[in-house]
Amino acid sequence: MAVQPRSEGDLRGLKALVGLLGALVILGTALVIGVVIHRMYGKPAAAAPGTIQGGTILGEINQEAPNAPAPVSSLPARSERVSGIATAGGELAIWVTGPAGDKVLLLDPATGKIGVAFSTPP
Repeated sequence: MAVQPRSEGDLRGLKALVGLLGALVILGTALVIGVVIHRMYGKPAAAAPGTIQGGTILGEINQEAPNAPAPVSSLPARSERVSGIATAGGELAIWVTGPAGDKVLLLDPATGKIGVAFSTPP
């Protein structure tokens, strides 16, 4: 049994398939890189008040301007303690407990502003 040499025409389909799959790999890699770059430099969408984000319910922040938290003059006092921290959209929610009751502060890392999302009486 002698092995017959294959002609160049017999491998034409295989070459086309390898070329097509190579192009798909390159396009897929470019797509993944594009999505990663878009997510790195894209602006995160802020959560609307009253929505659930990360297991925390965000209440109404300020009735006059719902997107602007009420300003706070300082961070928690000595008698208060931080009970939890979570992300809330593009902000950092800080749960503070103390003798005056519980409150949730919202820290905007982009501007450094701190506001009260809501508070409870003691």
